[in-house]
Amino acid sequence: MHHDGPGITAISAQIIDLYQRCYAAPPWSETPEQLGRYPAKLAAGAAKPGFAALTASDGAGRLTGVCYGWPTPDDLSGSPVYDALVTAFGLPATTTLTRGAFEVAELFVHPDHQGQGIGARLLGRMTADLPSAWLITNPGAPAAGLYRKLGWREAGPLPADFYPQSRASVFTLTRPDA
Repeated sequence: MHHDGPGITAISAQIIDLYQRCYAAPPWSETPEQLGRYPAKLAAGAAKPGFAALTASDGAGRLTGVCYGWPTPDDLSGSPVYDALVTAFGLPATTTLTRGAFEVAELFVHPDHQGQGIGARLLGRMTADLPSAWLITNPGAPAAGLYRKLGWREAGPLPADFYPQSRASVFTLTRPDA
């Protein structure tokens, strides 16, 4: 199902619960403090211009997967994520990577439903008509294998202090014909 910012806000409790199930476990192993910051992060994301989300549910209507993001803004100042990109790649390369690209902020699937193609379908639908997109993940996580299989390329690692408990790398998707 497709959602805009207000639509995702209406189901935010379900999304927060699913996020906590997914990110409390390895490879992310988020701390209680990090998990506690997610509701504000979700609300801030839903308020961004161009926010778009897709969700998947099982036959009983329980949320099984979420994918959301927004077009990367031209002004990259004032964001820890963009600051980490600039530190890792330099401003010219970061501008090239993000200019006109869709930023996949989150993609997660309930642990009991992983390996069933839900993440691939959500990400594929989210990026189907986009010329370029990028996301951040652990390059050793199972999700990174999915991204590679779907044609995403690892652009390189972020600084070690960006996500201290797990390595994080930028993955990109570029379609010259989209």
